[in-house]
Amino acid sequence: MPVAQLALVRGAFADEAIGTMLIELSQFYARALYPDAPTPPIERVRIFVTLIEAQHWAAGGELASKGAASAPYFSCLVLTGRTLEQHHRLIEGFTDIIARNLGCDGSAVRGQVIPVEPDNWGIGGTPASIVRQAEIAARSGR
Repeated sequence: MPVAQLALVRGAFADEAIGTMLIELSQFYARALYPDAPTPPIERVRIFVTLIEAQHWAAGGELASKGAASAPYFSCLVLTGRTLEQHHRLIEGFTDIIARNLGCDGSAVRGQVIPVEPDNWGIGGTPASIVRQAEIAARSGR
């Protein structure tokens, strides 16, 4: 289920830096959500960037096209039931990785963790609640 979206000002950051950031965020996201897994299921992670034109981005009441900060924004989805500690770790980790890779001040980064009910999330056309029940049953040998 791990899906995250980042909104960035188009042209404010190098494509190579964005690519490196996406890979690092993917690895972090998998480890943060599955800390006890010997090999976190990174194949479940989806992260994408939406690029916004500078004239369509405002920070602090000023347009990026007029010199305002290109303050990155992220949102990451998690199934309900994750701990508050996991939410906080995601916020901190996403902020640190974004700031380091894009060379921006971490205090300019904004983001949120959005809990989603398993019945409201689809995996291959099946609600996550059903997919997860099948996975748990398989692990327990039922």
